[in-house]
Amino acid sequence: MTYKRRQFFRDAAAIALTSMLLTVPELASGETVKEPLSKPYAPPAGPRSRLIFVNDLSGDIDGLFATVHAILSPTSQLRGIIGTGTGRKDETAARSAALAREMLGLMKNGSVPVYEGAAGKLTASHVPVRSAGTQAIIDEALRTDTKLPLFIAVGGGLTEVASAIMLEPGIAERLTLVWIGGDAYPAGGTGETNFNIDPLAAQYLFNETNLRIWQVPRAVYGTCLVSDTELQANVAPYGAIGGWLYAKLFEAAGRWGGAINIGETWALGDSPLVVLTSLGDWGPSEYRPAFRYERYGSSPFDDVFAPHLNADGTFSPRTEGRKIRIYKGIDTRMMLGDFFAKMRVNYGG
Repeated sequence: MTYKRRQFFRDAAAIALTSMLLTVPELASGETVKEPLSKPYAPPAGPRSRLIFVNDLSGDIDGLFATVHAILSPTSQLRGIIGTGTGRKDETAARSAALAREMLGLMKNGSVPVYEGAAGKLTASHVPVRSAGTQAIIDEALRTDTKLPLFIAVGGGLTEVASAIMLEPGIAERLTLVWIGGDAYPAGGTGETNFNIDPLAAQYLFNETNLRIWQVPRAVYGTCLVSDTELQANVAPYGAIGGWLYAKLFEAAGRWGGAINIGETWALGDSPLVVLTSLGDWGPSEYRPAFRYERYGSSPFDDVFAPHLNADGTFSPRTEGRKIRIYKGIDTRMMLGDFFAKMRVNYGG
């Protein structure tokens, strides 16, 4: 074992011990402390990032599950939910925002603001679409009263993020976009749903900005399968929100009037947003700001020169410029296990 690795583990052990002693000092004298077990877990050092969650909640139901998971994850300070549209009938930003408010009401959480996103996609290059959601991104990115890094987690189209940077270009250096969408490097692909919501917005962010991008392509988010029986056992019994989420499975199946048999599985394809923000191993230590680490095995990725994103969703690789992160896999064990555990701990009675 090298010196650096030895030092890493010594530092990690010291931080873990300090955290434990700060949280439950009675343990040092051998007493049993029950209080931390009587309420949902909260990181002893507080949140380590800020999060704005952007999702077309009126579209596929995976966004509903991911949003609940984000609300229950205290490592990221949830600064707002932006409801967006898909361009399809009845899947509007207004409807998505209404669903976000309904979920927060069922969870008895009135502290998270909800914003309505753009009424439509970009209709011309470099012409932003103003909306309450776009302004919320700008306002949060321009804050100077916090050092917590900002993630904009998007499980849908990129209209609001692109519009925000067009209106306030300097914020591109003040946030990280985590996007469920597009196809895998190096080829890219055509027909991916979230790219197709607003191709001009995606092209602008990839090709014309210095924005940090973490992309979860279709080949990866499509692996986030869960069975309906797992949801019945681990989500439905827990709280009003659990039953509400489970009921949405049957509403979604009914959309096709029996013409399509969806079987007994569903892809929770937006939930990697929580894995990579709230549950990710990254960032400086609260105790030792110079101490930084990342683990690469759980959700592997490649850092590549940002490819040129073409109008059809394909990539033209480049050999210079800024780098972006493209994920090759997601830790679905932790993703589902953490979500199910949080439902039980928060709503198990």
